[in-house]
Amino acid sequence: MSSTKPAAALAAAALLGLAACGGGGTPHEAATEFAPDTEAEITFTWWGNDERADWMNQALDLFNQEYPNVEVVRNFNAWADYWTARNTEAAGQALPDVLMMDAGYLGEYADKGLFLDLGAYEGGLLDTAGYADTLLESGTVNDQLVGVPMGYNAWSMMYNKDLLDELGVPYPTADMTLDDLEAYVLQVNQAGAAQDPPVYGASDYTGSFPGFIYSRMQEGEPVFTEDGRPAFEEDDVVDYLDSVAGLRDAGDFYPVERTVALDPLGGFLGGEAALWFNFSTTVAQAMSDIGTENIGMVQAPTADGTHVLADHPSMLLSVAANTDQPDAAAVLVDFLANSPEVKAIFGASLGAPPTEEGRAAVEQSASDGVDFAYLDAIDAEITESYPLLPSGYGSIEAKWGELHEQLLYGDIDTEQLAQELFSEMDMLLG
Repeated sequence: MSSTKPAAALAAAALLGLAACGGGGTPHEAATEFAPDTEAEITFTWWGNDERADWMNQALDLFNQEYPNVEVVRNFNAWADYWTARNTEAAGQALPDVLMMDAGYLGEYADKGLFLDLGAYEGGLLDTAGYADTLLESGTVNDQLVGVPMGYNAWSMMYNKDLLDELGVPYPTADMTLDDLEAYVLQVNQAGAAQDPPVYGASDYTGSFPGFIYSRMQEGEPVFTEDGRPAFEEDDVVDYLDSVAGLRDAGDFYPVERTVALDPLGGFLGGEAALWFNFSTTVAQAMSDIGTENIGMVQAPTADGTHVLADHPSMLLSVAANTDQPDAAAVLVDFLANSPEVKAIFGASLGAPPTEEGRAAVEQSASDGVDFAYLDAIDAEITESYPLLPSGYGSIEAKWGELHEQLLYGDIDTEQLAQELFSEMDMLLG
């Protein structure tokens, strides 16, 4: 992920704290029809690079072919700049009419009453009939549908086939246990020791908060309570971090110094580590950064090799409560979320389309096929909604990464990390 993400996240809580609290909702009777010649002007913003902007502009041009009199004022930013701008707008109750949202920020904005309840449009201007209930639940906060997923993904373990082929190491499998994973990391380390620079099995895979969430799910334990408090203790964090203490203390993970030197790529994206733990959508980023389509994905190892899986919204579309064109905004959300032509433009870069019609519309390139193949393989095992993340989650995730880097440098131990994390959560979660 981008190295600028933590800075943006840490700024979120302070800026959003200025926003007025209260419920969002639908301030008028939601329309069930929207004539193609209706005149309106709405603003829409998203994050991403120039390539995504090109695709989004193509999609919006298609929208204007169907609704020629709805002017969509378009804007996009890189990840960090995006949240700086949105947080400032949120503080002034002046968000764009339609905006792209991330699951890590959805609850934070929704709790401030910043979003329209799109549930009133379901069955009318917004078609969600083909969406899995577990996926829609991930866009629901306080019983209001405040985010419509453009796609979904799932937690995964990616591996660099080219690198492993070069080293003569077999690919990892979907039924690996955590003990198997540790042995596999050491196997790759041994095979890659003679390379220049040396090739490692993986970076420390306790380094991200989503990884901790995944581990809690495997234990059948919640992550946050319904009122947005942590449903875990400091000891749970320590136990999770200490589960790889042997590899960490022996220097068997990809070196943190090298990670910083390669920033923002790191070991896997820099082609110097075999494994990467992330959401499946990021396979496209991996292929681009590494320069190969030979990236495989399997389920991340667990203690006993069995899994509890959730579909995770890769990106969501929300409508601001401050909009004065809610019907036009809802129509745009429906078009971008459901149009087969839009899905064909984006492929799987926003995750797998939520509906069968959307999936069928995607011309699957090699990179798309990898993403879909993984999700197809685990489809029957996706039985949960991704945990609802509380207000302030983005800052919590950023703090975990910041503290984990200090842990790798030896500046703090696991108990100190847990203590400082809980101090941060006490401040952010009130």
